[in-house]
Amino acid sequence: MQNIEFNKSIIRDFYRRTVANGDLDFAEQIIANDYIQHSPRVKPGKAGLLEALAAMKQLPKPASTTKPFMRLIAENDWVVTNLSFEMGGQPMAVIDLFRLRNGQVVEHWDAMQKQPETTLNGHPMLGGVVEIEDVPATEANKKTVAEFYERVLVNRKVGLLSDYVASDLIQHVPEIANGADGLRQYWQQKGDGFVVQNVLRIIGEGNFVVVQADGQLDQKPVTFYDVFRLSQGKIVEQWGVKQNY
Repeated sequence: MQNIEFNKSIIRDFYRRTVANGDLDFAEQIIANDYIQHSPRVKPGKAGLLEALAAMKQLPKPASTTKPFMRLIAENDWVVTNLSFEMGGQPMAVIDLFRLRNGQVVEHWDAMQKQPETTLNGHPMLGGVVEIEDVPATEANKKTVAEFYERVLVNRKVGLLSDYVASDLIQHVPEIANGADGLRQYWQQKGDGFVVQNVLRIIGEGNFVVVQADGQLDQKPVTFYDVFRLSQGKIVEQWGVKQNY
C-alpha cells in the first residue's frame, strides 16, 4: 500500500508540476533513462517525451483551468489516470497507463478521444464516481472483470452478461446506452465489427478495475482501455477510451 501511494504521488506531481506548469527538471528526474514510449503521438524514449513536454510548455494556456484528475488507480508498479485534457480548444478524454520502477516512470501507454457535447447515455465521458473504496475486494473484483472479458467479450457468450453486469449499469462510453441492455444492443448493432481478441493487462484498486485489451472496431485494429466500478460483485459503472491505429 505504501508503494502504491508513493507511485500515485509521483504521477500526481508529474501532472501538476510538469504537464500543468512546465517543470521539465522534475520530468528529467522521474523519467527513467531506459523509458519506453507506446504512445503513437510521441517520439520514442526519454528524449522524445522531454521534447513533447517542452513543446507543450510553449502552447497557450486555456483561459480557465479545470481539475485534470478524475480517477487515479494504482496496483503494484502500475498507475492509471482517467482525466480531461484540452487540446486546441477541444476537451479530450484521456486514459494514461504508467509503469514505475524505484520511483521513476519506465513505460507509458495512452488513449485519447474527443469528448462529444452529447452522449447516447446522457452522461459525460468523465463524470461519475471518483473515490476508491472497498480495497479488500480488489482481487475479487479483478477476477470478476477477467471472467467477464474472457467469457462475454472474447468468447462472445452474451447470455452470461447479467452474471457480471448490473441491469442498471451507468454508462459513460458516448455511443453506448445505459444498462446491461445498452451494452447488449451496442454489440448486436456492431456484430462482427466489435471484437476483443486479447486482454493485455488488468489493474485494480478497490472498487475500480482497469482493462487494456487489443481488438478490432469496424474492421480496424484498436486498443480498448476500459475503467469499471464494481459494487457487490457486479459492474455498475463503465468509462472507456479507444486508441485507433
